Amino acid sequence: MSYDAIIIGAGLGGCAAGCALAGAGKKVLILERMNVVGGRCSTQEREGFKLDMGSHMVIGSDHGSFEDALSRVGKQGSVKWHYFNKLFIGHEDVKIDFNGSNIVISGMDKEDIEVYAASGMQEMMKLMPGELMNMGLGMMGQMMPMVSAMVAPIAEQFDNVSIKDFMDQYMKWTMASDIMMLLQFAMYGTPSWMTATSELIRTVLGAMEYYKPGMNPAELIGYPMGGLISIPQKMCEGIQEKGGEVRTSSNVKRVVVEGGNAVGVELDSGEIINAPIVISNAGIKETVAELVGDDQFDQSYSQAVAGLIPGVSAFCVRGAMQKPITDLEWGFAIPDGDLVPYYQKLWDGHEIPDARPPIMFSVPSNMDPSLAPEGKQLIIAIGALMYESKDDYSKMEPLALDSVEYVIPGFKENLMWYDFLDPSTYIALGEQLAPAVGLAQCVGQVGASRPSSKSPVEGLYYVGGEAGKNISGIATDMCTKSGLACADYIIQNT
Repeated sequence: MSYDAIIIGAGLGGCAAGCALAGAGKKVLILERMNVVGGRCSTQEREGFKLDMGSHMVIGSDHGSFEDALSRVGKQGSVKWHYFNKLFIGHEDVKIDFNGSNIVISGMDKEDIEVYAASGMQEMMKLMPGELMNMGLGMMGQMMPMVSAMVAPIAEQFDNVSIKDFMDQYMKWTMASDIMMLLQFAMYGTPSWMTATSELIRTVLGAMEYYKPGMNPAELIGYPMGGLISIPQKMCEGIQEKGGEVRTSSNVKRVVVEGGNAVGVELDSGEIINAPIVISNAGIKETVAELVGDDQFDQSYSQAVAGLIPGVSAFCVRGAMQKPITDLEWGFAIPDGDLVPYYQKLWDGHEIPDARPPIMFSVPSNMDPSLAPEGKQLIIAIGALMYESKDDYSKMEPLALDSVEYVIPGFKENLMWYDFLDPSTYIALGEQLAPAVGLAQCVGQVGASRPSSKSPVEGLYYVGGEAGKNISGIATDMCTKSGLACADYIIQNT
């Protein structure tokens, strides 16, 4: 059978590219080496629990890039969403609880401070005629693309300014710096002294572009019902309905290159499949060095790719609870003290500090009860852990459990069982260094400095978190946008 395009890897970048190509009438084949699609957005089942490979908040939900990809194959609306409405940040000095309508800040000067933000907005809406409010919000939504275009040149000026350097000019409050450090580390996989300020600007603008007139802004962040895997599953269903093919447990041994052109792939089985377009979602470094070979590229290009800085590796704690112990949905746990020394030791020193690690956690079964058996609860937490750690990964395990216990008291006491995923687990799912985010969104690697999706080998392209000039955003959203942009380029130019 002949194909117009072969896609290596069924992560979100590969699936999104497949949706765009299949929707445009191209015959697509996706080859995934694992037995399920999704990569780091896959979901496993164990004793009635559905376990994601990470703790995620998803930007855009059904108003963003995922819905765009699904619509290309007629699957719009097929993924149902729980919209974010509860957030908790636990810090030694202060706790911040957003309960869906108001923000409660506890611990400052021994008094609670309650900010009636949502309630105030509701009162304003009572006083302002609905037509006027909707018109104003509608105009804002329509103006966002224009605002983004105007701000883009300004954002570029911050491509070489780190978030830490930017914040240090205006803020000296350690706790605020810690919260920003953890938030942007979770979003971009780099410490604040590396992350480019422009990425934060682009991420905010990109999310605001998803706003539609009349919608609740809380709908811009959500969790897919059925677990993270529901997104790539629906994408693959749509690709197949459009005549495409998805094969799991099919590992690509090499990309076949003839006369400087990619002409297909060879599988571990020895089978050779031909196509004039090959799109790799297997990681740009792995594609160049292993699937194609450095000898097919100029030495300067191979060296530039080898020198790309990956995002941080990750650990993940997945705990099955014998009963519900919290009504939280997701949040953060921040240990006492300045996080800069912690991350310096972890990132630069490749050591595991003795302190509790900062974590982002979620309680997926509070958002989708079907993810845990009746009367049980599922809690997932992730944090940074360098692949090239000088310390054994096992040192992080008890410290990570302590962090979950701190932010959700009773976690250890009510555990039925838990598992601890370290970077070696994630290596099987993606890039060699198992980053939580494929390419670090740091100074020198953002905006126009990101690697192009088009490789020097004719017919070979890359998609995912590390490919696509001027592609920005947070993890899953960025990967999906990368796949769509690459496929659109192929459709228009081949």
